[in-house]
Amino acid sequence: MPLRIPPAIDARAWPRRLAGAVLVLIALLLLGLTEHTDRLRAMGEDALGGFVLTGDAAKPGPASDGQLVLAVGAPEVVQPALDPQFNVSVNAPALLRKVEMFQWQETDYGGRRNYEQEWFDHPVDSSKFGDPATHANPGAFPIGPARFDSPEVRVAGFKLDPALVASLAGVENVSPDLSRLPPNMAATFQVRDGTLLSGSNPDHPQIGDLRISWMQIDPAQISVLARNRGGTLVQASDASGRPLAQVQIGRRSLTDILTDAPQPPHFKWARRLLAVLLAWLGVALLLPPPRRRDRWLALAIAAVPLALLAGAYWLGVRNVAALALFVIAAIALAGAAWRWRAHPH
Repeated sequence: MPLRIPPAIDARAWPRRLAGAVLVLIALLLLGLTEHTDRLRAMGEDALGGFVLTGDAAKPGPASDGQLVLAVGAPEVVQPALDPQFNVSVNAPALLRKVEMFQWQETDYGGRRNYEQEWFDHPVDSSKFGDPATHANPGAFPIGPARFDSPEVRVAGFKLDPALVASLAGVENVSPDLSRLPPNMAATFQVRDGTLLSGSNPDHPQIGDLRISWMQIDPAQISVLARNRGGTLVQASDASGRPLAQVQIGRRSLTDILTDAPQPPHFKWARRLLAVLLAWLGVALLLPPPRRRDRWLALAIAAVPLALLAGAYWLGVRNVAALALFVIAAIALAGAAWRWRAHPH
């Protein structure tokens, strides 16, 4: 019986197979990292109670109704903020009235009591003075401080709920138009440098005289994280019921407002496509020479581990997506088996 000599081992096959294995491994690592980061993003959205629309997607309409929205832009004041008691208004989201009274103040320097007259924005209790009889303060203010918000403020096309307007901060001085005071207020107060002063001689106020001034809240840019309800941004809560809506001054990103909010991976679909191409090439290098030219066989084989890996990441977070990926893996496996049998080389 003749001796059968085994064929010589192709020394060039091992570098090719090693390169193929490395490419498949890189593809799996790239896909795994992408799916892991995207899974954290999805879990963060679930904790917030939904994903957050930002940028061009954050605009009124059916697509954003009911969704969390990060609206950024200059506040648009549709109706001015008005102090009806004095008929004072400003074209700003909020108007604040400041009331001060000229009162006695007692100071104690080493047991020696001194009395000075100053403007205070709150009642000073003179009953505790050492000499209350000759340094008595009137007590409660006849007119109190107040805040008046505009009934309609918009940002990025959305109307802000009154509770969100009330959360705006950033007070600045303003000199409003005081020419339209009601008759009773015009008879009681005198206009002096953008303020109202009671008393017969504003240059020499007396105890009990009032000084009224106004301030406004008028930021150039605001960022509002809230939920869209029919074109109005309203208060929102996360999945645990904690308040979520925020209003911040300036242009802010989602990570500026929610510092722990997970972000989606950059270029996630490009990375997924790159993982498929790398695995496809790697499997083609691993196949024996007769089948290496069968590109569809290599693609089907490459899709199996990729789809299984991606599906495993999405289990428990997006079960429908995980099931779809497992189905793709099964179809790819069946297609690879059919092509292997149907096209022998």
